[in-house]
Amino acid sequence: MNTIHQFASITKNLSGTTASLNDLAFLYKESAPRTALDEAHIDLLITQANGMIQAAEALKAIAFDPTPAPPVEDVELP
Repeated sequence: MNTIHQFASITKNLSGTTASLNDLAFLYKESAPRTALDEAHIDLLITQANGMIQAAEALKAIAFDPTPAPPVEDVELP
């Protein structure tokens, strides 16, 4: 099975997220302090990241067990 496209897409998206987090770190250090809304958004990011970690870990536990195809019923043709 070719899964490289999914992993490449995930890696690309995470790279963009990392860049955004670095931008926010710079803004908080150099431009303005965090607000209460910023803190709430950071907490949400942490929750979402933890959910992604759990989903990624769960991938390791998935056993290959394909669903059988439904039986083909005999159909009488006219």
